[in-house]
Amino acid sequence: MATDDGTMGEAYRAANRSRGDLYVEILRAMEKRLGRDEATAAMKEAVHAWGHTLGGGIACHAPAGFEGVLNDFALAPDGGETFGARVERCDDGGIDVQFMTCPLKQAWVAAGLPDEEVARLCDIAAEADYGTMAAAGFAVDIETWQPGREGCCLLHIRRRG
Repeated sequence: MATDDGTMGEAYRAANRSRGDLYVEILRAMEKRLGRDEATAAMKEAVHAWGHTLGGGIACHAPAGFEGVLNDFALAPDGGETFGARVERCDDGGIDVQFMTCPLKQAWVAAGLPDEEVARLCDIAAEADYGTMAAAGFAVDIETWQPGREGCCLLHIRRRG
């Protein structure tokens, strides 16, 4: 929840950028020990598990309370400002939301990482949302950012099964 002067919103964005920096450092350390493919797989597993712990906050909306998921997940905590949420669909069939910005991606770009590495990290980070939606009782398909594409991730949230 942003305060009138935006302090809380900026703190939230800064915390997410810091999480982006942490992902890079953990991935680099794991690559030294495990190699690229195993490090990527292990990071995805860990990030998915972490995301799974967050699903309880929106599980009350399962199986098809998409308006609630939109407000409590896609637009949280600041009406969608942090991730530049552009809602393309929210109806009884599901949600499609394009995130136009991402503090994690911003951290990776600011660190000077090449586009291919940013895309790889976006793919890893998407596992948090996969875990969250699985724990909450929803299905999600995520089109992660790729070089040359505008914005960031596009989420398609649907009923499970």
